[in-house]
Amino acid sequence: VLVANPDVDHLVEFPRTLSERWQLLRRFFRRFDLSLSLSSRHVERAAWGMALGCRQRWGFNRPETRLFLTGRIEERRDRHWAEDYLELACLAGGKRNGDLPRFYLTPEEKAWAEELPARWGLRPGHLWIGVHVGASYPEKAWRPERFLELARLADEASGAQVIAFGGPGEEAATGDWLATQATNAVNLAGKLSLRDFAAAVSRCTAFVGGDSGPTHIAAALGVPTVGLYGFTDPTRMGPLGERVEVLLGLERHWDPNAQRLQESPYQWLDPISPEEVWKAIGRLTAR
Repeated sequence: VLVANPDVDHLVEFPRTLSERWQLLRRFFRRFDLSLSLSSRHVERAAWGMALGCRQRWGFNRPETRLFLTGRIEERRDRHWAEDYLELACLAGGKRNGDLPRFYLTPEEKAWAEELPARWGLRPGHLWIGVHVGASYPEKAWRPERFLELARLADEASGAQVIAFGGPGEEAATGDWLATQATNAVNLAGKLSLRDFAAAVSRCTAFVGGDSGPTHIAAALGVPTVGLYGFTDPTRMGPLGERVEVLLGLERHWDPNAQRLQESPYQWLDPISPEEVWKAIGRLTAR
């Protein structure tokens, strides 16, 4: 995600094996003055700052991570997670530079995206509506049938093509199903890396998705983005961007300790109709 970001000087890939982690510790021990732990409950990430010998170690005030930190802040559930992260960074000595996240592409990725029409059979000159057909768990997903209705509505209204994005497995199967049911749908789910997805979605006229990484990436790229929310709180986890609209389904008052008592996992987004989504796309693209 941070590749090509001009504010990042150096990226270190987190090692997977114990031997690689030991080598990383030896290489960077006492090379850093300060560490930030942006995961409130991840003990290992908080412990890395201490293991690397950082004198200042900032993070969230949680019982499981408190031991490893020299500076702490409280989570605030009345605001976006990004505000928590920014407060943490500023207390550690950073300076705030803008309110919205940005996702950057390399020149090579932009050139690759220019070839999308020829590579995937997209119609030049038409609207391209990207959709994320999955989610990390079903409560955050829109029914596949709703995406089909949206695709048909988009075709009838403007001749737009719908591009299905997602990971392998179930999401790819949903994308295949959508492409067989709607003549204006193209399935790229399970066919792209994360960076390729970002490059492809940067060419889209608009993007539709639930509370998921792809939705946040689309918004950070500046693509007009419609976020579908119900089970999770958009105030806390909504997409951030210059052209973003969030549609709310069935609210659950966003109690973090509430059990998932439900008749169907899709019930949280069921109140959101394809017509509402299409109207939101129209409002965003008209700006």
